[in-house]
Amino acid sequence: MNVFKAAGLAFLMPFFIMSCSVISQQIRKESMAPVNFKILVQETDKYLGNTVILGGYILETQNLADKSSIKVLQAPLGFGETPKSRDDSEGRFIISHKGFLDPEIYSKNRKVTVAGIIVGTAVEKVDHFAQSYLKIESREIHLWPKEEDYLMPYYYDPWYYPYPYYRHPYPYYP
Repeated sequence: MNVFKAAGLAFLMPFFIMSCSVISQQIRKESMAPVNFKILVQETDKYLGNTVILGGYILETQNLADKSSIKVLQAPLGFGETPKSRDDSEGRFIISHKGFLDPEIYSKNRKVTVAGIIVGTAVEKVDHFAQSYLKIESREIHLWPKEEDYLMPYYYDPWYYPYPYYRHPYPYYP
């Protein structure tokens, strides 16, 4: 009986994993297999016109006359295509999105996952250093909810040491 449970679980596991994706199934089928981000930036001409799924942390959002531009610090994608730690970043990319994206919502340090078409590279200055950005035209964007620190409220435990019935080696004075 355990063999049947294991076989059923092994059969259903890919469906559970695929259902956790934030990018639609149609676009996932059309996208290319994951490629190292540094290779995408260095060999952009080789991948022009291909759909990729990338993620990271928003650095800046700007709105132009007919489109929005989001600068993103790339981060590897984890389970459910959520961006992992920004410390593992391999560069930056720019998302071009037709229409208006509110800079207050798409604000600095928010996590984003995007499926888009590679359209080229751009070189922009970061402080005094020229940085290459991968340029992507978005097909789908998923903005992750804000991660807010939750502080546990103070909890008073009357039985936590020292309580009045604890046997001290010396006399206890309440």
